[in-house]
Amino acid sequence: MEKDSNSGSGPFEAGSAPIPDAPLLGYRNYWYPVVEARRIGRRPISVKILGEDIVLFPGKEGKVAALVDRCPHRGTMLSRGRILFPGTLSCGYHGWTYNGDGECVAAIVEGPESNLPGKVRVQSYPTEVRFGIVWAFFGEGDPPPLDEDLPPELKEPGIMTHFTFREWQCNWRNVVENYPDILHAPYVHRTSVEIIFNKVPAWGKCHFELLADGKGMHVRGIGGGVQGDYPGVGKFPAHLWWRVLRRRYKRKEWSGESTAGGDIRMPGNIVVKVRDPYCGVHISNMGWPVPVDEHRTRHLNFLVTYPGNSIHRLALKIWYNFYFRHVHQLFLRQDRRLIEVQRYREGEHLSNTDIALIQWRKLAPKIARRAKAATAAAEGQSGKPTQGQDEKERDVGLSR
Repeated sequence: MEKDSNSGSGPFEAGSAPIPDAPLLGYRNYWYPVVEARRIGRRPISVKILGEDIVLFPGKEGKVAALVDRCPHRGTMLSRGRILFPGTLSCGYHGWTYNGDGECVAAIVEGPESNLPGKVRVQSYPTEVRFGIVWAFFGEGDPPPLDEDLPPELKEPGIMTHFTFREWQCNWRNVVENYPDILHAPYVHRTSVEIIFNKVPAWGKCHFELLADGKGMHVRGIGGGVQGDYPGVGKFPAHLWWRVLRRRYKRKEWSGESTAGGDIRMPGNIVVKVRDPYCGVHISNMGWPVPVDEHRTRHLNFLVTYPGNSIHRLALKIWYNFYFRHVHQLFLRQDRRLIEVQRYREGEHLSNTDIALIQWRKLAPKIARRAKAATAAAEGQSGKPTQGQDEKERDVGLSR
């Protein structure tokens, strides 16, 4: 199912029913990227994610342990403690010691005969190390496999990955809603090094369609022209003579002066497939905003490249570390300076170009994964919905 915005200039009517806000601290019951795996060492580290303080330390068998960063004894932060025994973390206040599952296994100041071990527990979260990143599942019950929450591009064989974490001073909702707002790209980023010589649309229409796996939507912009004559003000852009390149995309069915399109998936990441116009490198570029608290977001920029052999792999390392890594951070900074001063959904006047944004706001809460316990309880009370009913509800939620 694919839809696009009208070509008129009036505001787009989203309907009379209010669209609920996305959760202030993100969707739970998903895997999230937390920190670089290389940071896990001899000392525990504290991170805040989805509004929770979490402590990470080396667990047993090479795993990473993730516990709520609070000792249940007197409430101090476990991250201020020490790793006294392999695979455990001892509180810095009284030496209550916890294993990677959050179970108290010793209480040092009470002595070896203490009866506390086995009776006290700290909330723990499942973790997995992949691509040099520690991932953690924040939810209830047994987690699904990490692959369930990774974009398909991260599951392809022979890929090469590069990534950076940056903290943005805004709520995660501002960042994730920048993705379906796809038509901002040719306006905000037209002066970036990445596309400064490209033929960039001045205006256009927005298209969206549901992804086949049911986990999100594909959105793209189709440009109406590289220059427009706006009544009463003049032409924009005023000059075009240096824009001689046409950006290439992997989806060959796109026509016209297309902007970058991307697949947006729950809990709120996007993958854009492009080709570097100068070096010809094929890229799957992923953005994944991770909620920290109400006013901060840890933004993961994850880049996938496709080496053909060992020499090509070395060339890609050089390309990324000495060129693209720095250039793309400048690209992201153009978004960041505007997003950080946004007030989420305050006094909005949406237009036709916001159709994909509106549909994402409708879609996300409908397909968000619920806790298994809550789902089982709901199904026990009202009966499990059939596949047809579920699909019908989704279609209603996506209607214009």
